[in-house]
Amino acid sequence: MNKNQRWLAIVNLLSGSGRCGRDWEHIARMLYAKGIDFDTVFTGHRFHAIELTQRAIMEDGYRNLIAIGGDGTVHEVANGILLQTEVPSTEIRLGIIPVGTGNDWIRTFGIPKDYQGAVDVLAAGKEFVQDVAKATFIGRSGEPESRYCINVSGSGLDAAVNLKVCQMKDKGKNGKMSYMTQLARSVMSYRSCRMAVRVDGDNEAKGLIMSTSIGIGQYNGSGMHQLPDSVADDGLLDVTVIETMSVPRILTVVGRLYDGKIYSVKRVHNYKGRTVEITSDEPREVEVDGEALGTTPVRYDIEDKRLKVLVP
Repeated sequence: MNKNQRWLAIVNLLSGSGRCGRDWEHIARMLYAKGIDFDTVFTGHRFHAIELTQRAIMEDGYRNLIAIGGDGTVHEVANGILLQTEVPSTEIRLGIIPVGTGNDWIRTFGIPKDYQGAVDVLAAGKEFVQDVAKATFIGRSGEPESRYCINVSGSGLDAAVNLKVCQMKDKGKNGKMSYMTQLARSVMSYRSCRMAVRVDGDNEAKGLIMSTSIGIGQYNGSGMHQLPDSVADDGLLDVTVIETMSVPRILTVVGRLYDGKIYSVKRVHNYKGRTVEITSDEPREVEVDGEALGTTPVRYDIEDKRLKVLVP
């Protein structure tokens, strides 16, 4: 079997607070049992999966990839597919075995969280081609940088929480409780600033804004349903804008972040469009698929049906 037919498993052994490393042999046996022929590479550092994916496609000829890890691993492998220019991205298939703590991307598609269910999805081979969003922001170097969003990107409070969570991950502390702890702390201390949100060139929201979420998918932050109306292949970005609120008000409506009824909350707004631009009076954190990458200003441009994924 040539490499165009074989799978390459790109594995982050640190995902899920190290659970991937503990469970990898078990996952591998499940893949073999389903008749999935694959080779394996392991990530060694942050963003390594981007490099591994590009090399696999451009130098080694793989067209079937499995991201084994959390949302960060999926984000990196997807960006490896989308950033390389030698092979059309839709000629590459991406399968997922979720071993993270949030696993938000899979929620939109209903991919099972259990290993056997995820392996069964790979074996069935049902394809779906989703949209992606190119996000351009100010990187840590102070210069503009770009990255592809395949799920949800945000700025403001959510991104500030995400930065702290990423810093905790670097210290080996992970999990949903870590996110909830940082969320609670940030809600108490976060100071909104004046922001402007333009959708398809129109000024849709302007003023003291606490948080913005832009998405292809529906979920972020370990299960928050912040973009419940988002459709992954409709050619549109969904936008949720949350104006500044008092702490007591936030505490009374926080449940709406999880039950899909966020738009019933006063001062929460939803927009749809193909381009979104966000500016702010002061730099505000920007995260893309849970990766803390830079600050505002940020622009999003949708690219229709660019990523082929395997779904139930």
